[in-house]
Amino acid sequence: MGSKIVEKPVVSKRVRKSGANPVRLSDVAQLAKVSPASVSRVFNDPDLVSADLRQRVLRAAQVLNWVPNGAAKALASLRTRTIGVLIPTLSHQNFANLIESLQRHLGKAQYTLILGCIEPDPTMHLQQARKMVERGVDWMVLVGEAQPPALIELLKAHNVPYVMTYTNGRNPENICIGFDNYAAASTITRHLLDLGHTRFALIAHQFTVNDRIQQRIDGVRDTLADAGLGIRPQHFVRADRRHIASAREGFQKIMSDERLRPTAVICTNDYLASGAIIEAHAMGIPVPQDLSIVGFDDIDTSAHLSPPLTTIHIPAQEMGEAVARYILDSINGNETSKVPTLPADLIVRGSTAAPASSR
Repeated sequence: MGSKIVEKPVVSKRVRKSGANPVRLSDVAQLAKVSPASVSRVFNDPDLVSADLRQRVLRAAQVLNWVPNGAAKALASLRTRTIGVLIPTLSHQNFANLIESLQRHLGKAQYTLILGCIEPDPTMHLQQARKMVERGVDWMVLVGEAQPPALIELLKAHNVPYVMTYTNGRNPENICIGFDNYAAASTITRHLLDLGHTRFALIAHQFTVNDRIQQRIDGVRDTLADAGLGIRPQHFVRADRRHIASAREGFQKIMSDERLRPTAVICTNDYLASGAIIEAHAMGIPVPQDLSIVGFDDIDTSAHLSPPLTTIHIPAQEMGEAVARYILDSINGNETSKVPTLPADLIVRGSTAAPASSR
């Protein structure tokens, strides 16, 4: 490994003060008593300089209120050191965890995220992506494979590489870094089957284009079909996005006919499952004695519900780290290989038990 650059102080000249005239890189160099080249290294390749040199330059830049000219840097390097990210919502904990992990690992390499949120209007996909392309993002991160064809065409036309996350991918042409939604839904369904359940309900949030939720629904239905079972039409409810209140209303519909009540309710995320548990308490239905309820996500509150929720743990932080590593390897010309499917583990807690009829 090469040694860190340690520069001896140079004789300082008269330094331009911040005011009407713009502060330049050379002014920072004079105040820090280093060469302009060293200032450039601190902001472009900080790992190549010593900690002392880096601190002197950063302190000088702060005193003069100077920041690198992003437009000039972009023209010189053909990079803006920005990564565009389009996520469905800001209200879901796991998306927040994913973004935090991305920013943490990309930030170490002096990259910044430009974030776009596409709910509640999926047509914003293309609008926000176009703005990011206009700003010259170096890469795009998309959630799921169900993207508008016009968006993919836009990225390809402008040579903006992209990676998809929150799924392990169905199209071999796509770079997908995530977990298998279908397999995870099948796993939690088999858990209920192994307990002896035969009467199932499903609460899924509404979606226009969401391949991850559809894969979870398919995983539940196919696993039940393999066991010779199914879900009655009145026991399949669409809730309004992730609203707990909407899940409570859906739960009421499912349980309205006491003669046909299911013994297990599967929810496509933990917010819906939380609503189902809350409404079960309100209706006087003991969980898990008379009814098992499961979710999907393992958000922080799930372990603290009464009873604690059985769910699927989503590797949100691991996804963010893996996506960041892939992007940086690609940008730096390092060898990139297909990222293996990340694990989405079953977390068994107190909300599931054998049905009363089999005890």
